[in-house]
Amino acid sequence: MMRDNETIMLATEEHANAQRDEIAAMTAIFLDDFTLLSHDPISYSIQLRPDFGAIDQLEDGALRPPDDLALTVTYHPNYPDSTPIFGLVYDKNKVSLHHVQERALLRTVTTTAQAEIGMPSAYSCINAAQEFLEHGGLAQASVALLSDDCLAHILAYLATSKEEIDEVRVALPIFGTASKTNAVWKQLCRLRWREKWGFAKRWERALENFQTQYNQHFWMQSYHNEEEAAKMNFLTRDELSTMTFDYRQWFSFTLFHNQPQNMRDVLPTGLRDSLAKDVVFSSTGAMFSQRDWFRRLAWKSNNDDGAITQVSLKLTSNGSLVEIFTVYRLLNWGWEIRGSDSILRAVDEEGDTNLWKDYTTQIVVQDKPEWVEQHRSSYPYYFREIPDDEDCKALDW
Repeated sequence: MMRDNETIMLATEEHANAQRDEIAAMTAIFLDDFTLLSHDPISYSIQLRPDFGAIDQLEDGALRPPDDLALTVTYHPNYPDSTPIFGLVYDKNKVSLHHVQERALLRTVTTTAQAEIGMPSAYSCINAAQEFLEHGGLAQASVALLSDDCLAHILAYLATSKEEIDEVRVALPIFGTASKTNAVWKQLCRLRWREKWGFAKRWERALENFQTQYNQHFWMQSYHNEEEAAKMNFLTRDELSTMTFDYRQWFSFTLFHNQPQNMRDVLPTGLRDSLAKDVVFSSTGAMFSQRDWFRRLAWKSNNDDGAITQVSLKLTSNGSLVEIFTVYRLLNWGWEIRGSDSILRAVDEEGDTNLWKDYTTQIVVQDKPEWVEQHRSSYPYYFREIPDDEDCKALDW
């Protein structure tokens, strides 16, 4: 049986042979760029020559690696079963890298060596160092020199969506703290909400709350709160009574009665023309509008004390049911109250001219199935104009 000291001597000899072989290979590969610094321990330097291509991408001298930058490699006695010790040498009187940039380069090289423990890794480490320089590693490392406030302003200027912020944070962890700041998320809230229904009120409310509920993550929390609120398909009584609605009918019987002869069997859409743009569901249960017939109606919800998902309209004179409506939340965060004969949409304070665009720009002519009976008019029709939407097409004939 081999004694312990013989095992150690054999292992040391194997390490020495591997080190000598690698020295020979590195000398042959790098020629004049290789400089032997010491025999015991073995230590040498290799000048780094990154290839930036035909066009020099590093116009800023502060981000350009020194022309004489070299990586020093010092072997531990049991290398390659351990990582070498790495360093950088260059004339600092000409160009001086920041210690953060030096650490970033050396960390890249060391990580490469650690991944290849047990085998000679110097050549891989040289390649890793040169790729770091070629891919703008010094520029990326220099970002770490900026304060979180500076990083936040950069991110607020560049990022236009939550997804972009997430991508930057993953790619550049140095932005981790900055990516949660109010400066970034206030800008993101403004960009996101500006495209949605009710922007003016939502923005004003957030600004007021920011003054009274300030915390370092206020705008990020506000963003996520509004995203969750946009998923709700119900209204409270107070919310409903503060909105003004545009009232339209699915089909226009005035147009139907005046259709040209070749269109007499087509029931035209009524979604292109508003019948009232000032409909209000009063908190008392009354309906308000300049249209007289609305003032003869009253409304009742399916849940006066909580989430309203349905609203019914009745005649105030005798309580007869006129129509039952269902509450829907739109993709633009607006509100729609949809019945089988008519439909209402909440009007944006900013006067959105595209309130009905999603419907009116996709009107198609739908054939009436032979087995379906019509009930909207005594005059026969075999087609109807309807938005190209499966829920709309399912409306009664």
